[in-house]
Amino acid sequence: MTVLGHPRSWSCQWLPLLMLLLSTSRELRVEGVTHYKAGDPVILYVNKVGPYHNPQETYHYYQLPVCCPEKIRHKSLSLGEVLDGDRMAESLYEIRFRENVEKRILCHMQLSSAQVEQLRQAIEELYYFEFVVDDLPLRGFVGYMEESGFLPHSHKIGLWTHLDFHLEFHGDRIIFANVSVRDVKPHSLDGLRPDEYLGLTHTYSVHWSETSVEHRSDRRRGDDGGFFPRTLEIHWLSIINSMVLVFLLVGFVAVILMRVLRNDLARYNLDEETTSASSGDDFDQGDNGWKIIHTDVFRFPPYRGLLCAVLGVGAQFLALGTVPFFLTWSVVNSVHWANGSTQALPATTILLLLTVWLLVGFPLTVIGGIFGKNSANSFDAPCRTKNIAREIPPQPWYKSTLIHMTVGGFLPFSAISVELYYIFATVWGREQYTLYGILFFVFAILLSVGACISIALTYFQLSGEDYRWWWRSVLSVGSTGLFIFLYSVFYYARRSNMSGPVQTVEFFGYSLLTGYIFFLMLGTISFFSSLKFIRYIYVNLKMD
Repeated sequence: MTVLGHPRSWSCQWLPLLMLLLSTSRELRVEGVTHYKAGDPVILYVNKVGPYHNPQETYHYYQLPVCCPEKIRHKSLSLGEVLDGDRMAESLYEIRFRENVEKRILCHMQLSSAQVEQLRQAIEELYYFEFVVDDLPLRGFVGYMEESGFLPHSHKIGLWTHLDFHLEFHGDRIIFANVSVRDVKPHSLDGLRPDEYLGLTHTYSVHWSETSVEHRSDRRRGDDGGFFPRTLEIHWLSIINSMVLVFLLVGFVAVILMRVLRNDLARYNLDEETTSASSGDDFDQGDNGWKIIHTDVFRFPPYRGLLCAVLGVGAQFLALGTVPFFLTWSVVNSVHWANGSTQALPATTILLLLTVWLLVGFPLTVIGGIFGKNSANSFDAPCRTKNIAREIPPQPWYKSTLIHMTVGGFLPFSAISVELYYIFATVWGREQYTLYGILFFVFAILLSVGACISIALTYFQLSGEDYRWWWRSVLSVGSTGLFIFLYSVFYYARRSNMSGPVQTVEFFGYSLLTGYIFFLMLGTISFFSSLKFIRYIYVNLKMD
């Protein structure tokens, strides 16, 4: 649920190239160090607030009714910081190097009932805030919520009006910074009448301590209090499940299917040798199965231009991982902008990204298309295609396109279903995924399973004398993208705490885009696996 208004800027998520810049900026923030003298001012920047369980929804800190200077002065940010939703601004906190402060008044406020309700909604949604001091992030919750008892039920909400800043230094550098509300009582926001104002006094304390740690990177992992989860455990169940499925499918294709093919080739070639003298040109008489459609199996399908576009884009995804997300991103970015989220990109940043694409991405696409056209060879089919297409016999229900899509999509999806949970928990939650080697291994398993399923389904289709395999091969395994999208619906409803228009539009927009990308990638793998298989069996078939 969105509790903040008044749009200030615009956003973007899930750009692979920009994620690299984003992660680089995070590292630079941690490593940046300023040298101070005793008594020098240390600027504390307020940054953003947002629901703890949805990192994609953030707002500027001053959009909450909090202590705010008369004139807000923003800090100049890098591209990575802007993409991460940072909108730093100077605060009213006065901190000086190595000078302790005890309960200094920050400001006095009179909140209306509407402002109190805004704070209540933020606290109920577990809003956290992020400050930055000397490039070190400080995070804490906006308020406190307590649910207790069943009969009678109590629902208490309180606002933290006092913050304790703990900073550690070594020589003339700040090594560590943290904010806490330990031993602080929250100010209750309950029981306010609609026409009543709530008076608040915000205070803060600053405590300095010297540390023997010389560099920020030397601190043990988790010394920041573990505000966000660090890593996910290795999920052996997902790996074992995927490996077993791959071995079963590869074994099925390699043993069962190859034995059937060997028998088919031996029978068809024997029939050809014994009947060639007496049959003359009537090659099809007495044959059945996939041999009889050798003059139609390489007949170009309808909408072959669209098929080439699908395969080309799918191959591009497999090679580069780039995403034609602009339509989806524009909708998501507009929703962020309308709700005042800091995840909305500023117009200048959008123009910068478009300029980079126009100067780099677009020329490379054109050059690649020119090289591809000039170096492409004509389609060389091992069998000649007749002018008149052969009539396809009626097919049983289990050989229909819908059944092939169900089988061809479900099996690859089952190989990655467990892993998908951890990926979703990382992208849409606070978990941190670090097992990229395992992720690459599972992705390779997904491609292997898709190729094996495609070959098996194509063989069954050709055995029924149905030569319309071109689009069927793309749709059968490409339907895995549909299963991935259906899983995202289940995750949103049963495994996440997301709600409201911002989170809903962004989640389903990018989930739909992800499913479409997997449809193109796996459809491409499926098509070329089937094409390679069909070439193999018809090259080894003796024909006049």
